[in-house]
Amino acid sequence: MSGLAVVGWSAAALLVVLWLAVCFMAPSPRRETVEWLAASSLYVTLLAVFTNLVQKAWGDDSELRLIAFGFLWVVFAGGLAVTLVSGLRSLRGPAKSEVDATH
Repeated sequence: MSGLAVVGWSAAALLVVLWLAVCFMAPSPRRETVEWLAASSLYVTLLAVFTNLVQKAWGDDSELRLIAFGFLWVVFAGGLAVTLVSGLRSLRGPAKSEVDATH
C-alpha cells in the first residue's frame, strides 16, 4: 500500500470517528474544534483521492482528465487551507473586539 493510500484511508477513518464524536457532543467550543478537525480530515481524504487520479491521468497522458482532476485538486486544497485557518482561529477563541455582520 502506498503512502498516499495510507494517508487517504487514515483521514477517512478519522473523519468517521470525529463525526460520530460530533454527533454525541453537546454544543461547545470543544465541539467546534472537533468539527473543524473533521472537516480538515475530509479535505485530506479528497486530496488523496484526487492526487491519485491526477497521477493516473499524468501517467496515461490524458489532458482532459488531468485538467479536470487538477482543477478539483486545487479547489479541495483551497478548502483544506480555509478549514485549517478557521480551525486554528476557533482554538484561539473569540477576540474581545471581534464584531460580526449583525452587530
